Amino acid sequence: MNLSKSLYTKGIQCPKALWLKKYKKEVLTPPDEQALAIFETGNIVGALACQLFPEGREVPYTTN
Repeated sequence: MNLSKSLYTKGIQCPKALWLKKYKKEVLTPPDEQALAIFETGNIVGALACQLFPEGREVPYTTN
């Protein structure tokens, strides 16, 4: 089984979550409105960080 860094971290934090992600994707539920709002806040913070540090390097995120 290949694990990305994010999946490895997920497994360290919660082995059951890793198992579900790898073997039972159909039982995972999509994020609710509150989680989506938190994600959007993160996107806003990321955009502000890019403005504050224009010489910085953005690290793209991909899911595996």
